[in-house]
Amino acid sequence: MIEIKRLSACTWDQAVQAWNSGFEGYYFDATMGVDAFTTRMVMEGLSPALSVVAFVDGEPAGIVLSGLRTIDGQKIAWNGGTGVAARFRRTGVGKAMIAAALDIYREQEVDIATLEAIADNMRAIELYKQYGYEITDHLAFYSQEGRFDRTPFHRADTEAYHVVRGLAQDARHLPFYQTHAPWQTQWQSARDGESVIVHTADGAPIAYAVYVRRYNAAGQPVTISLMQLGWDSRRDDLDLDDVIRFALQQVFRPELEINRVVVNLTDSHLYVKEALLEAGFAVKTEQVNMVRILSAKEEADEPYGTESIPSV
Repeated sequence: MIEIKRLSACTWDQAVQAWNSGFEGYYFDATMGVDAFTTRMVMEGLSPALSVVAFVDGEPAGIVLSGLRTIDGQKIAWNGGTGVAARFRRTGVGKAMIAAALDIYREQEVDIATLEAIADNMRAIELYKQYGYEITDHLAFYSQEGRFDRTPFHRADTEAYHVVRGLAQDARHLPFYQTHAPWQTQWQSARDGESVIVHTADGAPIAYAVYVRRYNAAGQPVTISLMQLGWDSRRDDLDLDDVIRFALQQVFRPELEINRVVVNLTDSHLYVKEALLEAGFAVKTEQVNMVRILSAKEEADEPYGTESIPSV
């Protein structure tokens, strides 16, 4: 028998057990201890009251983590991870949890439900489609490690731009800030993050980057993660390729022996992709962005759906 509980009604050990067993054999190692699990909940804005844990005969069998933000006057829910323990897959656990999560979103009068899924994980994608999610974008993580073999982000020698450095949240005040970017790339997820805002010579802001630097115990930077890079698409007088390369230079510190990561870059940012690949970055993970438009008045989904659609 499947029983669904909110994570807030479970012990932390049960939640961590559900997470680790749910992501056993996943595309990358997602296992976490209690401390790491707690940190992720806080850093990603995930809520125990909105998240659910599935039990089968009293044993933690799966988990769905969720968060909620209000953006541009709309309530946006994010599924920050769906996992089902290997021995309970294809038994309806995944369906029951997604249905329960959607019911909670309706209770909270959520306008839009979002998630990302590994592009190769067709079982998960089909499950989400069954419950009304649609693919809206293709995303990728890029990475590069160590010093660059050559000067990266080659561009014209120009003094056309200057930068203003600040906090991640400074970028949100720009009229062209991407408010509906994937959840993990939003300024709220860039805890202790920084921003670079690119201006023209006459002082007009034209582009920005939000990024996070992580340090080792000695205070030395070990990772720079680019969360979001955007520009003023209303201006047709920009050399966009040059502006993008200039912004990337400001973020990624070519002289450092560090890991460099780009988080969930949309497939449509062609100039960014080209600059990254030329600099030696490689695609590490590809995902799809999925969205479901919700109405508080719509009826709840049937938890167990059609058995021909496999659960996660």
